[in-house]
Amino acid sequence: MTTPESPAARELARQLLERETGGVTEGARLGAAMQRACVRVSDNLRRSVGEDGFHALLARALARTESAQPVLKHIRRTDAAGIHLDVTPAVEGHGPVAVGMALESLLAALVDILGDLIGTDMVRNLLIYDDSPRTLDGRRTQ
Repeated sequence: MTTPESPAARELARQLLERETGGVTEGARLGAAMQRACVRVSDNLRRSVGEDGFHALLARALARTESAQPVLKHIRRTDAAGIHLDVTPAVEGHGPVAVGMALESLLAALVDILGDLIGTDMVRNLLIYDDSPRTLDGRRTQ
């Protein structure tokens, strides 16, 4: 089942990837940066919807996007603990451009699924969550 993502979901997905990959161009480093983006999104969703909720959302997003982005079949691992995303081998086998496009589609599908449930603004807050130390006025400390 392939469902086109909304433009807002696609833009948020790009922002999530760009947050980690900005300025990185070399293949292995780019793969590691994309993996960090996946880990950040996964951690933020697990914190918000729990392990089971995260795996249900991820399975649904994969079902929406895998037919249009077959590279995703080489990124995901499923075991008794759930679904895990492992980007590095896919980057080595398919290249960073194909993997980046697949991840963008997957993240956009996650945004759309969650947006239907809780609204796009709340999804943005969940996925952009940053628990780095802050000053009293809300600025990040270094």
